[in-house]
Amino acid sequence: SSGINAEYGLVNLERGSALQDTKMKQQLQNLPPEVWNVTSVDKISDRKRLEGLLKSIDTTYEQISNHRIRLQTEYTERTKVANLLKEFVSHQKQQLKHVEAKILEYQGKLQKVHDVRGRLQSHLTSLPDLTGGGSLAPLPEPGSLFGGGE
Repeated sequence: SSGINAEYGLVNLERGSALQDTKMKQQLQNLPPEVWNVTSVDKISDRKRLEGLLKSIDTTYEQISNHRIRLQTEYTERTKVANLLKEFVSHQKQQLKHVEAKILEYQGKLQKVHDVRGRLQSHLTSLPDLTGGGSLAPLPEPGSLFGGGE
């Protein structure tokens, strides 16, 4: 059951991974340098340009904040999946030990049956052949055994 949950979690993580969000990566790479460089703000004297930059920075801040939340959620989900996988692996190791013990048990049983079979075949070959074509004399008639002749 935990294996299925882990698999479901992995599939969902890979589909909506914030870490793999290429669109967000491109948006961050295409931002003007002024967004990242505090000293460049002091060099701008045009009010309209400063207001435009402020809007751009507000939008960027919101995008980065949302992306950070997505990353944090992804981290939490990956931690849960990792724990599920640890449980799954631990369970599989226990199952392996159980299966190994059963293999040994059935190997022992198989050996015992093999030994009985060999002994039975040996015993069969040591018995006389009673199929009728052998060297034994035929059995007497029942009447002659009990003295009842005529």
